[in-house]
Amino acid sequence: MEAPEWDPLKNDTLPPTLTPAVPPYVKLGLTIVYTVFYSLLFVFIYVQLWLVLHYRHKRFSYQTVFLFLCLFWASLRTVLFSFYFKDFVTANSLSPFIFWLLYCFPVCLQFFTLTLMNLYFTQVSNRYLVD
Repeated sequence: MEAPEWDPLKNDTLPPTLTPAVPPYVKLGLTIVYTVFYSLLFVFIYVQLWLVLHYRHKRFSYQTVFLFLCLFWASLRTVLFSFYFKDFVTANSLSPFIFWLLYCFPVCLQFFTLTLMNLYFTQVSNRYLVD
């Protein structure tokens, strides 16, 4: 069933409009909190990767792959939320590839990270079961 169309000739009142769920100052505050949080997460993971190089740990391991996935995820989220400071309309009307990269790909990265953690857990638990 379709909603009936609004006809200005039959009705003098305006159709109801949606109001924002949260006030603008709350949106700005949350944007600041998320941007700072993701930036700090990015810096923390970046330092962890430098420590792997400094202490000459194994360069291709579960730890480094996990850290690179998290670093890429945090960088994409930081870029996305930093868009909201200037112009949120531009952030919502990006080209299809950029939109996919900023909005959809981080979910894929989370799936890859979870899969990597499951693979690592399976490998470690199998070592203890075999012994």
